[in-house]
Amino acid sequence: MLTAGAGDRQAGDGSAGVASPADRLAVLEGIPLFEPLNKRHLRRVARLGETASYEAGETLASAGVRGEAFYVILDGAARVETPDGHEHPLGPRDFFGEFALLDGAPRSATVTATAPLTALRIGQPDFEKLLRADPAIAVGLAKGLAVIARDLAPAEPPKGSPRR
Repeated sequence: MLTAGAGDRQAGDGSAGVASPADRLAVLEGIPLFEPLNKRHLRRVARLGETASYEAGETLASAGVRGEAFYVILDGAARVETPDGHEHPLGPRDFFGEFALLDGAPRSATVTATAPLTALRIGQPDFEKLLRADPAIAVGLAKGLAVIARDLAPAEPPKGSPRR
């Protein structure tokens, strides 16, 4: 197990929080990235999930460190801190690291547990293997990413951009 502040920590023994594949499936159904997936594909993603427990003050992910997992908070609370000083609280059903599943790039923020926390964790290496084994899942994720990108896009196009 890595120490707090070292970046993504490996999952625990899976005994806390969401234990069954059906429970993991229910958690993932509300995540925008996974919404376009059919039940069969979502079940395959859910099987990759493990639960991990963290103590208050423990770091789940560190800005600038390679992202190795996606997390959904099942119980407890955390705080997201960006390098420019912005903070945002997280609680049950909040998630982070969806882009880490796809590219493993360095994290853009640090996430620290502010209370004892249990999270569903999906590791990037296993997720990438799944995408290679079943490319139809990747097609569904592309649709989910499009939804996320539209939500992040400004309401008005930048000056000089063609209107659609």
